[in-house]
Amino acid sequence: MRRVTRPAKIALLITAALSACVIAACGVALALRDWVPGLIGCADPARPTKTAVLTATVRIEQMYPELKPIRSVHWQEHEARARSCPEIGPMDYEMNGFAVITADRAAALSAATQSPASAPDIPADLRPFAPADPHWQPIGDGLLLDHESATVYFTHGT
Repeated sequence: MRRVTRPAKIALLITAALSACVIAACGVALALRDWVPGLIGCADPARPTKTAVLTATVRIEQMYPELKPIRSVHWQEHEARARSCPEIGPMDYEMNGFAVITADRAAALSAATQSPASAPDIPADLRPFAPADPHWQPIGDGLLLDHESATVYFTHGT
């Protein structure tokens, strides 16, 4: 039977110590896994990626003065791309919504419209505010008009 030499004992001791350190480091990493993304500059994964549906007309009238007067508006902002960690650059946002304008304003805007547009991809939270059976016509700058309901669908990226 061979005896374990002193260098072999030292090697086993170092291996055991390194294994214990690796296991301890993994335990610490698991304990801090929710904090680490924030420490390296990643967005909070619990933060919502979209806003609630907003009804403030002021911002929309400022962005699209050609729609004034706006009778009602429902809009939402959401992140335009999937999050990455670490973030590659600032997040881009997209704003989508519906603005109901006066019949006179809709008639003036539809007078110079182009051919019918294909149906836009409406976010699920905004679908309840969409007109029934719309016939969209582009009126420029990311705006689509349904003349019958005097509703404008807008999309704006930031």
